[in-house]
Amino acid sequence: MIPDNVRLWLIHLYPNAWRERYEAEFDMLLEQSLHSPMDIVDVFLGALDAHLQLLSGENINWRIMNMLNKIRTTILIVFAAYIGFIVAGFSLVGLADDSPMIPLMKTDLPLALAWRSIQVAAGIALLSVVIGGLPLVLTIIRRAMTTDRHIAGLLLVPVISFLVLVIYVGFVFLVGTGRIQIAGVLRVVEPGNFPDGNRLMLAGVMLVFILGAVASTLAVWKAVTRTDVDRETFHMAGHMRIVSIYNFAYVPAVITTISMLVMLVGTLSWGWLAFSALPQVFIGNYGLWQTSTRAWYFGIITLMILCVLAGFFGLVRSRSARKAN
Repeated sequence: MIPDNVRLWLIHLYPNAWRERYEAEFDMLLEQSLHSPMDIVDVFLGALDAHLQLLSGENINWRIMNMLNKIRTTILIVFAAYIGFIVAGFSLVGLADDSPMIPLMKTDLPLALAWRSIQVAAGIALLSVVIGGLPLVLTIIRRAMTTDRHIAGLLLVPVISFLVLVIYVGFVFLVGTGRIQIAGVLRVVEPGNFPDGNRLMLAGVMLVFILGAVASTLAVWKAVTRTDVDRETFHMAGHMRIVSIYNFAYVPAVITTISMLVMLVGTLSWGWLAFSALPQVFIGNYGLWQTSTRAWYFGIITLMILCVLAGFFGLVRSRSARKAN
């Protein structure tokens, strides 16, 4: 039994329009089923769902709406975790690139297999995201072209982010090949000789990539919340099929999360094998900008762990909702 003032505070986390429709029912639910810290977390995530949710005016039951929101939020959480994992993966490639670990993988079979497991899991995760998200993407595009022009603007964010990244990488390539010359920037850097200009250019690549990833994730999240449907009709092989877009994406979300876990285990195994064979690399400065290898590696592992935990949290949160559905 929770105090009335705490229950009232939790209810007021939700927007006014939502409270006008569901407050009484939600108050009874809190009184009956708020028993653990996970329930509190679920209330906060439910409030996030409600603030992002575009209320359609339909007088639907709160439990049904909450169930759909849980499933939808699960897909979005796994997608956001996957984007974070991409950032970690590119950081890992940057750590290994141009280091003694690359030649070692050509002769050390266990190390090569660990790296291969990361690559295979990354491919499976990407395929799962594409397959699971396809009906949702098509639904969002339909809404953007027919009923909600604001979604079209949101969909431009990933496109613009990608174009900015391509332009910047192209600029770096031109500098690296000598077609563009900048004072204080070397075409080729060597250990112990990494000018500040080169550091800034590399930092720019990372900053553009990370900011683009964050902006794209937020834009896609908002576009999904504006698409207030959970079923869509598609033409498939000459037939009309109704697809429950979030339930359809659930299994690929599970596969994506498991793939991220495999990549995490592969990265731990690869790091242990590589640094056991080449301890001087681990205590050296093979990180980005020739900074501490150890710091970058543990930073990558930390980000991967957080992404995996986020993915599994989303899946566990939606399990009861899918059973009810």
